[in-house]
Amino acid sequence: MQYAVSVLPVIPVRSAPSDTEEMVSQLVFGEQVTIIDKQQKWSFVENCYDGYHGWINNPMINLISKEVSEELNNSAARVPANLFLPVISNQNKHPLYIPAGSTLYRYKSASNTFQVGNIQFGCQQEPFFYSQEKIREDISGAALSFLNIPYLWGGKNPFGIDCSGLTQTLMKLFAIKLPRDSRQQVKTGKTVNFIDEAKPGDLAFFDNEQGEIVHTGIIIANRQIVHASGHVKSDRIDHQGIYDNARKQYTHRLRVIKNVIDNPS
Repeated sequence: MQYAVSVLPVIPVRSAPSDTEEMVSQLVFGEQVTIIDKQQKWSFVENCYDGYHGWINNPMINLISKEVSEELNNSAARVPANLFLPVISNQNKHPLYIPAGSTLYRYKSASNTFQVGNIQFGCQQEPFFYSQEKIREDISGAALSFLNIPYLWGGKNPFGIDCSGLTQTLMKLFAIKLPRDSRQQVKTGKTVNFIDEAKPGDLAFFDNEQGEIVHTGIIIANRQIVHASGHVKSDRIDHQGIYDNARKQYTHRLRVIKNVIDNPS
């Protein structure tokens, strides 16, 4: 078994081993993978964070040993909320701009440094971290910081993100782990029976005519929902669904609301 870690800001994960195939997800900086199948140019991998599978171009990933992978997993790690955090490594003096949701292993606040295997990094800007104890207070501000990011199928970063990539990334900032896709996320947490009982940080899920979960977003204060549809935006939500403020019509039909904060599994 081989292991690898992303030391690039974002790596595309594709449905098949070709640059022209569909991007189904992304690895962000610090995410680890297990290599299931390796070809000359491509590797079929499993994301260690959420179990998602796909193909990655081999030159993009940094191979590590099982021992280093275990060391990373057992080290103190932080997840910055800065939309982009400039960092510089001891192997390359040109800055990397790593996205929100990246993982800083062995982070030292006194020096603003962290380490991935034998690569040392220094932050060129103060990282900002949210407290897990204040999720309900902070989640609205965290969600609103993503407004106007364009929608991108499979995206998980501030240059392009999809609906479940948005909810997964936002919860990761607060140390809550979610699966990758909305149809997986809806199986987590505890059902909130009525929209009036929903709190900031609860996730709302929406279905199509066939009853399939096709969309998700995060509820914030004042009966608003932040979701990625065309771009990340804030709209009104009620028992019927999402009411698009700009188009003056309902666009998504509410199926269920889940509390993944107090009941994460």
